[in-house]
Amino acid sequence: MRVTPIAWAFIALTVTGCATAPTASIPGSTSGTFVTTLGTDTIAVERYTRTANKLEGDHLSRFQGARWIHYVADLLPDGRIRSVTYAQHQLTADPAAPPAVLASTVLSTGSAVVTVQRAGRPDSSSGGTRTFTGLGIGRFPIIPPSTAIYEQMLIATHPGPNDSASVALVMPISQQNPAAQPPAVVWISRLPGGGYNYRSTFFDRWNEKVTVDASGLITVVDATAGTTVGTVTRRVSSVDFDGIRSRWTAMAKAGQIAGPASPPDTVRATVGAANVEIAYSRPYRRGRTIFGSTVVPWNQVWRTGANAATQLTTTRDIMIGGTHVPAGKYTLWTLPSQSGSKLIINSQTGQWGTDYDPKRDFARVDLTTRTLDAPVEQFTISVVPAAQGGELKMAWDRTEFSVPFTVM
Repeated sequence: MRVTPIAWAFIALTVTGCATAPTASIPGSTSGTFVTTLGTDTIAVERYTRTANKLEGDHLSRFQGARWIHYVADLLPDGRIRSVTYAQHQLTADPAAPPAVLASTVLSTGSAVVTVQRAGRPDSSSGGTRTFTGLGIGRFPIIPPSTAIYEQMLIATHPGPNDSASVALVMPISQQNPAAQPPAVVWISRLPGGGYNYRSTFFDRWNEKVTVDASGLITVVDATAGTTVGTVTRRVSSVDFDGIRSRWTAMAKAGQIAGPASPPDTVRATVGAANVEIAYSRPYRRGRTIFGSTVVPWNQVWRTGANAATQLTTTRDIMIGGTHVPAGKYTLWTLPSQSGSKLIINSQTGQWGTDYDPKRDFARVDLTTRTLDAPVEQFTISVVPAAQGGELKMAWDRTEFSVPFTVM
């Protein structure tokens, strides 16, 4: 469950599948470190310590602006969080400057008070503080993207062999009506042979496998098969957190760390009388096998990039693979297959890359597939003009897809 930082966020906790909430098994004082990888690249590290009444830790990420988060949570005897504060710093910022975000959540029976400062000033949307009531007895603050907080949620719910815990992610829309939209839901259920499955409606097809040790502490969070993030987080014996922070800070200041994991790009070409533009995001291979794997499975519609849906804009009618496509905007999707891949042209635009609606398909055209001699590290779309037409090409790893087009 990796949640984008939100100014006001906490989660309401309920348990289903049993008449009463399961008894939590509370580990004693402990400490731990986690390393998160995307393919062969380390993208985040975390360290934490837990006592009977306190959880404190640091999370360092190469992405989302190269940031460092320090958090402190006061714990109740049953493992739930009474209050929590986190401070988010950009690695390139002056160490003496106020945190980019300083947020705290204080819980009491049926209510939560959330306070947020940005760069030392109260959050402008609310004056800095909001109070939420009518929440029921079970709430659990969330600090993105801490695995230790994730682990604390598991400790607090502690589903039994035949039980499951459901967790509602409450993200208030406005001070007047914080429940204006239904919350996303996370279901925590035991897996045969041990471990847990976390399934969420926060993102489409969000499904993580969580492995724990004999004491109930997380050892692995595997998001390679059930999410679009594709990361693996592992508990390790130790990590040089301060050394990594120093190296990543130097890299960020030198411009050697990209903001997003899959940076956006736009391809523009003038072909005949048409201006053709494709806006997409470009994921990296990072040592992974791409097509026919959990990254891009065979026979499943792929967003053709990352993040938001890839968008095609043409100012003139064009023929793509023999299909007439009128001037306008479309989204491009791909159906990779060992027996013949297809490019999907969809009439819906402006959506996220997991929001594919087959009912809005305009056309599906055949792609030519070619195996490349050398792997392409970053997914690349290109428009190659030729007279009154050309080719649309897409290359990643050792695979290139292409389709001809002409301007009408």
